[in-house]
Amino acid sequence: MGADQSDANEMKTSQQYQMFLLSYSKERESDHNQFGLVKLYNHNQNNSMICIKKLQAKSETELTQITNHLRKRKIYVHPNLVQLLAVRTSNEQSICSDSSLVMVISEFFPDSLDSELKKRRQPVKRYPESHIWLLIQQIVDPLAFLEDQKQVHGDIQPQNIYLDENGSVKLAESNYFPGGQNGFQKMLLIKDKAYLSPILLDNYRNMNFKAQHNEYKSDVFSFGMTLLEVLLLEESYDCMDFQNGCIIQSLVDSKLQKVRRLNYSQLLTNFVRELLQIEENQRPSWSDLKQVIDQFRDKIFNLIPFYQEKRQMSPNKVVYQSSYAPQQQILSSPQSKILSSPRQPQVLYQTYHQPQPLYQTKQMPQIPMQQSIYFESGQKQVPIKKITKLEDSASKQIQQPENNLEKTTLKQSDTK
Repeated sequence: MGADQSDANEMKTSQQYQMFLLSYSKERESDHNQFGLVKLYNHNQNNSMICIKKLQAKSETELTQITNHLRKRKIYVHPNLVQLLAVRTSNEQSICSDSSLVMVISEFFPDSLDSELKKRRQPVKRYPESHIWLLIQQIVDPLAFLEDQKQVHGDIQPQNIYLDENGSVKLAESNYFPGGQNGFQKMLLIKDKAYLSPILLDNYRNMNFKAQHNEYKSDVFSFGMTLLEVLLLEESYDCMDFQNGCIIQSLVDSKLQKVRRLNYSQLLTNFVRELLQIEENQRPSWSDLKQVIDQFRDKIFNLIPFYQEKRQMSPNKVVYQSSYAPQQQILSSPQSKILSSPRQPQVLYQTYHQPQPLYQTKQMPQIPMQQSIYFESGQKQVPIKKITKLEDSASKQIQQPENNLEKTTLKQSDTK
């Protein structure tokens, strides 16, 4: 395979690949929970990381399937999605003269929501509600985007919700790399735990690999279980009866009542309850959830409370009280990789320090440089002016004083 590539082009590919790797160091292998076996690299001049995944194509048909998958995935450009950077294809004659090796280069983010939750459990440091809504927005937006592309995530849980150096959410669907398995498949093969929807739980009990279900609505349920874990700082697997293949509804209700007792709003409690409807046709879609978020987007963006509640303080006195923590309290709250300052990007700009795209095979269009909403200014990252490409209508450009931004920006060192 690869006979259509000239010797000159193959040599050019090798040179570009080696020049690319010169910008990175500290190579090591990692058996990642979602990506499988990958090689990790650190950039020599900043904290960014990449991973390289090797895929073996043993036939022209298999090579075409892999390249078509990657061609489709590389056009999914969204600020809350992991970005595929480049692909390199070459002959692997040492294994088989009729095989090809596909090297996929991707962004990599070592921090996750799971690692953040572990830090907050001992001692208990709960998230302010403003942070929860910002987290919700940064998960709903990319999954609504994927829904529009007829693509499902397949395994939503804290360990698969990645956080970049600024605390922004980054997601990669379960088949981000060709051959990836979703949470249901991993559970059937005893590879990992997953937050399964009621239908998938029943199919798991019966060991039915061909479960019939609405994949998007199953993801929505997994999202609800994930939010329960975030709000209570405890895993939600105890709500799932794996032996009998069902959700323990009484325990779910008990956890939601606990959420209210922790002074989270009724609006947030009801939001999570809707995600956890037993009947999948009663659950909202990702586009439905995005419509809810759009009503409050500017306020979520700026950490402004968008609700007030009637709270019965005594039998004869009703007062209005918001469970939203004041801005000053938020700024002094325990540092977290979930954004303390609004960083929802509204336009994507290329950064000069990102690697150039590698040589592509004829089946693959050229992949652009990694896109980012930040550029380097000395040792400090500064947000740049943005215009939305993801929304039908343009959002307001929000400017924040630099001194306020410095207070609310969460640096990686703060969480270590």
